[in-house]
Amino acid sequence: MKRLSILYLVLPFILFLFGWVRLTIAIPLAIILLFALYKLLFTNYRSATFNFSLNAGYWLLLTILWLLLSGIGGYAFQNWDHNWRNVILRDLINFNWPVYYAQPESGPVKMLVYYVGFWLPYAWVGKLFGWQAANFVLFVWSLIGLLLVTYHLASALKASALKATLLLIFFSGLDILGVLFFPQDYPTILPPITHLETWAGNLQYSSFTTQLFWVFNQAIPAWLVISVIARSGEAATKQSSHLKEVASFTSFPRNDIILFWTLCFFFAPLASVGLLPYVLIELIKQTDFKAPFKNIHWEILISAVIVFLLSSFFFTSNTAAQSRGFQSLPLDKFLAFFLLEGGILWIILAPSKYRDPRWIVTGILLALIPFIQLGSDRDFVMRASTAPLFYLMLLTGETIFNKSSSLITRYSLLALLLLGSLTPLYEINRSIHRTYEYYFVLDDDQKIEAVIEPVTRLAPPVAPEYEHPASLTADGIPTLKFMTDQLSQNFVANVRQALFYKYLAKR
Repeated sequence: MKRLSILYLVLPFILFLFGWVRLTIAIPLAIILLFALYKLLFTNYRSATFNFSLNAGYWLLLTILWLLLSGIGGYAFQNWDHNWRNVILRDLINFNWPVYYAQPESGPVKMLVYYVGFWLPYAWVGKLFGWQAANFVLFVWSLIGLLLVTYHLASALKASALKATLLLIFFSGLDILGVLFFPQDYPTILPPITHLETWAGNLQYSSFTTQLFWVFNQAIPAWLVISVIARSGEAATKQSSHLKEVASFTSFPRNDIILFWTLCFFFAPLASVGLLPYVLIELIKQTDFKAPFKNIHWEILISAVIVFLLSSFFFTSNTAAQSRGFQSLPLDKFLAFFLLEGGILWIILAPSKYRDPRWIVTGILLALIPFIQLGSDRDFVMRASTAPLFYLMLLTGETIFNKSSSLITRYSLLALLLLGSLTPLYEINRSIHRTYEYYFVLDDDQKIEAVIEPVTRLAPPVAPEYEHPASLTADGIPTLKFMTDQLSQNFVANVRQALFYKYLAKR
């Protein structure tokens, strides 16, 4: 499963390398990456033991159902953000790589500059077999990713894959209390299909179900990297008492952790920022400072540098998110957000986890992230919180599944998890409601086909449950080529003066 995870994450970068970078540069870099990949795939792994007693059929069925309701593939209701996910896939299919929307001899050179990595395998299929085939492969590709995530999460938790999957699906902050204590026009508690996540305005720590239903392209690869690193850390901790085995065991994780983090940066750069402190914890934990360079695989480290630098040059071609700094928050608003979006769980874990550096870092990050501003929207808060929320879930799961933990602590955590589960349940219920309406209530002549006329802007969402009525898929944008609104600048950039375009990009 770890070898499959490596292939799952590296393949899209290889496609990006040959699709976006000049062959004179792509070929030698690919040779280095493939050699590193060979070393990784033929490493002698040692897995942490865990209870994997679940019938695989139930695990698979639950994951498929969750994935179906997310809207991925277009088989169920898609939330508003799928407008942008769909148009990126469509342009990756219909345009040559790299995707240029305008490339005049003088003036703006408009290129698709975004985290496109997750789309590349099935966009390539779409070029050969069309839109429907691409969406089917997208569904299968996402399913593989989710199965890998829950497998590694189960290993780290020493729990069954079913328990790990249920925890991932229903883990969330106490958004329902935010809506109840701080009432506003939207969201409301009723009907039970509203988007509870927006109760704090421009602050949001998205539940994992919300992430899957809205930004799967960043969520799935980020979760996979985090779960692999968390599993490596758990295995290393278990082995640390066997001093003779430490060197042979840690030689691999120390190399692959850095490469995994850079791959997370390629797929989801904001999520990788929140993950970095945990990577440093694992590197410190697994390094023998008397011989820090022993058993270093330099080809793997060089590959990590290649992934990071090439991704950096590409992403910085888009200046849309260059505005950054700190935002001030009223103390009462900050405390309410912090406590309801994970702080109460974090405090309850203190008696058993206060010595764990992961617990310390999680609390610091959840407290600091709301004050950081990157770009014009709340993307940094939503995405940089992915790793600390994942580790908060992991620490919570470790405590609940550990029968030696205090009963008061375990039941308190379970009660908070049940209350927090209303957020993903609202997301799931919205999808069920709109999907049922489309398939069983609306007549064929009432259903609306996708927009085919070019548009220049897309109205922001007001209430997701009422978006694109009488239509299952969010296809409000046929192509990004003609888009001129502010949000489209997150995806399309003038790259004429960018280093990536001048020296690296295919023309």
